[in-house]
Amino acid sequence: MKIITTFILISLLSIQMMYGQNTKAVENIKPTTSQKERRERSETICQSKGIPVYKNKNALFINSDEAITLRTKDEVVDRVFALLYLALKSEGLEEAHLKNLEQMYSVEEKLTPNELLYFNADNPTEQQRVNANWKYECMHVMLWSLGYIEDLHFPSEVCNVADDVGIIVKKGPKKFREDAELRNKEEILDKADLILRYDWACVSARVKGEKAPANLDAGVVYEWHYALNWLIQYANQNWDNVTTDT
Repeated sequence: MKIITTFILISLLSIQMMYGQNTKAVENIKPTTSQKERRERSETICQSKGIPVYKNKNALFINSDEAITLRTKDEVVDRVFALLYLALKSEGLEEAHLKNLEQMYSVEEKLTPNELLYFNADNPTEQQRVNANWKYECMHVMLWSLGYIEDLHFPSEVCNVADDVGIIVKKGPKKFREDAELRNKEEILDKADLILRYDWACVSARVKGEKAPANLDAGVVYEWHYALNWLIQYANQNWDNVTTDT
């Protein structure tokens, strides 16, 4: 018993040391030039809109350009098709239309394990529907990343769902994939850095029991942060496990 207790204590101490080291490292980053410049540009935008910025200048950075590999165009296109189906199912689209959509866009093979649970649910829960419906916002970011939307509007309101769905459906799966052109890394990282700071401001306000600043819609900001973290392969996380650390 004594040996087991000692082993457990040593294990717990090891874990504490590990997390302590990680926390210290996160709060004491030596940013590259590109990271510092990107942060400065983002904070200038935030300050122009009256959005608070994080005070610690040695923390809250996305990874450097050199450390990031973006998702491929085909990965992003596949994600768009998956999100399109799931979001339309959340709207109560008739089963016959859903089946046709699934076949046309080969949806099932593009779904994650969590998404398959919703896909196969004859009577999904209200929470499942709500979660799937919010993914229109992730799809909106994907459309921007593929060049189908010129710029992401200030996230104070939800996206125009009809316009976004129309972009995909009018082209059809083959033409949509062919015409898609993934934006360059710098553009995507700039947007990821900015939305990280918007999300930090939203979370900070929520913790204080305040409204999100500058009329930011915290739900929209969260979904955009989620989508962008997936695009930049933040912490090498798959879609079901993306985190939006602030």
